[in-house]
Amino acid sequence: MRPTRPSGTFDFGRVVRGGRARLSRRATVGAAVAALVAPLAVAAPTAGAVVNGTPSGPAPWAVQITTFSGIPGTPCSGVVVAPYWVATAKHCGPANPNAYTLGFGNQATVPGGFAETASLASPSIVGAFGSLDTGSVGRHTPVAAYHAPAGDVMLLKLAHRAPSPSVKRAGADPAPGATLRFHGFGETTPRGQRSAELRTGLTRLERVEPRAGSRIGRSHTTQGGYGNGDSGGPVFHGDLLVGIHSGSDHGRRQPNGTNPAWYESIPFQNGWIDWMVANR
Repeated sequence: MRPTRPSGTFDFGRVVRGGRARLSRRATVGAAVAALVAPLAVAAPTAGAVVNGTPSGPAPWAVQITTFSGIPGTPCSGVVVAPYWVATAKHCGPANPNAYTLGFGNQATVPGGFAETASLASPSIVGAFGSLDTGSVGRHTPVAAYHAPAGDVMLLKLAHRAPSPSVKRAGADPAPGATLRFHGFGETTPRGQRSAELRTGLTRLERVEPRAGSRIGRSHTTQGGYGNGDSGGPVFHGDLLVGIHSGSDHGRRQPNGTNPAWYESIPFQNGWIDWMVANR
């Protein structure tokens, strides 16, 4: 980001005339610019939740997931796909509902934001913020978890309706070359804490291909990039959910944060998702 020029001008002639005024103006403006640039340089992110991405804004359908299997506090992202169901990545953890707590929305939609309601690195604190049984807007524990028979997708079932709307799922994969928008609660610095605020970026779909009995979309991000903790986050084409983020190549990350990635096809998984919603 580059600081903008002030809209007005200073009349230094009223204070000091001649060459001294010109020197004073240059020194003053130079100091002002330096003061603006210095904090900007310090604040510029080197990596992030959706690395070098931007705040998503209101997104009540977004789900911040904390996993208590393996390394306690491991983060993932998710999305509400039906009133009682959240979709995320299978590799986020086991088919055990007690391994997860869920937070709905983001800082823009939940008063206080997750920075206050559920600190990422404090698993012992997370459980203190209520459950769906109490109507809390804080952290919720699902009642069931199911791995898809094929592909890197998991569904988490809630005891009561999600306190947020469901997204609309696409019925067909986008065409190669389509620009897609992705969201995630991933890390804010390399190997650091995840974002307390949902972040977003853009990716260009290169191709859709079969993998391990499922179907994935391979893309390369064009604005922002994926970081740890973004797994399971939603990928949209327009306002339709087309994918669940599965993985990315951190080793091929570009200096601007962009990187190759792949997502599980929601149109491919729709049959299983619909069956689960109707029968479980």
